[in-house]
Amino acid sequence: MRKIVVGTIIVLAVGAAAIGWWFSQNQSASAPESKPMPSASKSEKPANPNEHNYMDTDFAKKMIVHNQQGIQMADIAKKNASDDKVRQLAVRISDELTSDTKQYINWLTEWKETYFNLSDFPEMEGHDMYPTLPGMASLSDLRELESATGSSVDKLFLRLMIAHHEGANEISNAEYLKGMQFGQMINLKNKTVKKQTEEMQTMKQLQAKGN
Repeated sequence: MRKIVVGTIIVLAVGAAAIGWWFSQNQSASAPESKPMPSASKSEKPANPNEHNYMDTDFAKKMIVHNQQGIQMADIAKKNASDDKVRQLAVRISDELTSDTKQYINWLTEWKETYFNLSDFPEMEGHDMYPTLPGMASLSDLRELESATGSSVDKLFLRLMIAHHEGANEISNAEYLKGMQFGQMINLKNKTVKKQTEEMQTMKQLQAKGN
């Protein structure tokens, strides 16, 4: 009995820490910065693209969680999609998001910044602490995708992944992120937006063909 109680307390503590971080991450990005942004002037030193700022870390933390759900959905489609083109696209998306996520984690680790994984947000009895970033599927959507068969897998995956990509692009194009500083991350963000925009066009074409 004591072990069960201790285990429950640990899960609650992890969940509380995760949801507390999540609420803080979804506040205005300027909240942690008490100092106003300086106005541009010739005497000011330009931003150093080899250094990072709050916007860089905030973006990376959000994309880790967002990407991990995309990987989860793509991995389901890799196994269960009935259309070869849908399956191949799922493999491509899974590989791309996995690579991007590893890079964000590497940068945050290098900067000694903490972050949460999607698995740190468990669904608990009466308390759904699952993240709701733009484009993220609900837990019921994920369960439906997991249990779908045949062409239903293709249709549901395409619908959910289009929305997921749209959400990722919405996050990436947020106004406050114009203040990002770390050059390599900005380049990755821009490449990903371009790549996912192209993938959305492909997915919509597959939808039009009946998937």
